[in-house]
Amino acid sequence: MAVVTEKGKDRHNIPMLHSRPSPFPAALLQISYERQQTRGSMRIAVLVWLTLQNSIHTLLIRNSHQSVLLGSHSYSAIPFHRYSRARTVEHMFLSTVAVFFTEVMKVFICLGFVLLDETPKRFITTIMNQVVRQPYDTLKVCIPAMVYIVQNNLFYIAASHLDAATFMITSQLKIFTAAIFTALILKRALTRTQWFALFVLFVGVSLVQLQSSKSESSGLDGQKPLVGFLAVVIACCLSGFAGIYFEKILKGSAPVSLWMRNIQMCVFSIPSSFAAVFWQDGKTVVEQGLLLGFDWVVWLTVLWYCIGGLSVAVCIKYADNIAKNFATSVAIILATLGSMIFFSFQPTAQFLLGASLVIFSIFLYSSSQSLIKMLRSIAKAELLD
Repeated sequence: MAVVTEKGKDRHNIPMLHSRPSPFPAALLQISYERQQTRGSMRIAVLVWLTLQNSIHTLLIRNSHQSVLLGSHSYSAIPFHRYSRARTVEHMFLSTVAVFFTEVMKVFICLGFVLLDETPKRFITTIMNQVVRQPYDTLKVCIPAMVYIVQNNLFYIAASHLDAATFMITSQLKIFTAAIFTALILKRALTRTQWFALFVLFVGVSLVQLQSSKSESSGLDGQKPLVGFLAVVIACCLSGFAGIYFEKILKGSAPVSLWMRNIQMCVFSIPSSFAAVFWQDGKTVVEQGLLLGFDWVVWLTVLWYCIGGLSVAVCIKYADNIAKNFATSVAIILATLGSMIFFSFQPTAQFLLGASLVIFSIFLYSSSQSLIKMLRSIAKAELLD
């Protein structure tokens, strides 16, 4: 006998449930959209800050020892890292001491951020659990911590022998070294476009260095552009290795906050930087004190160096390395303009060509992977259509 079915029921006389659109997907999409908007705003803010920080920091490290006389007033140029190593003062501060105080400031700032996330009662417990009671996890950051100390001292040496714009441009060699260590340590293959971009970067930096060597006689007394260039090259090699090694630690181990990782690094960097003070400048420190040559400019330079290191960590969290490179490219232009305004830097056609090649290489290297992903997405969409 045939089964008679009614409208709204199936063939077994079971009422059919009419599906209604759930409000939850729309709500989830709205929440996701709002989070993306917030993250996008934070990303833009971080990149703008990193651009300004890079520009001012470069001028600070090189120009902290030049005074600009205007009428009856003596003005210390506002940029400090370059200014801190190139101005005329009675006693030059010791760069090893500056690196030591940078690490001390860094650990206090990171402890402050950890305290914001934890209650005062849990603060000590958190530090003990993630630093003291996990010695092997803390020991992982020993190598990059030591390397960063040597790198920072080399950057101070380079800053003493190069003008701000040249220092900024040659520092971009760290992109080249980072790419090499990415292939060696992280086993990530680079595209032909990226390798071509690295070659363009090398040519651009070489042109800038040739400009610096030709103008050696016109620099400040005691400046040796070749010494500065070699210091930058070695520092960039160390920077590339330490950065990629640290990235491997962050992505290949248990999840630990960036602030806590920096605290773990300071466990090694503070004692090693203090030892470097007496290893390199022990006699001077014993005779004239640890704070020889320190004034408000030097302290501001140290603080700015500390903020710079932490800014990169924040940039990695809210943005990415590609966006960071774009910010660095803009910072090159701003640093060059700052040198022209504050320190009478006169770029030649050769320097401008080299700087242009460096900026072009950064954009080419950074955008190649994004372009490939975009083309793949377009091709996939066309196949679906």
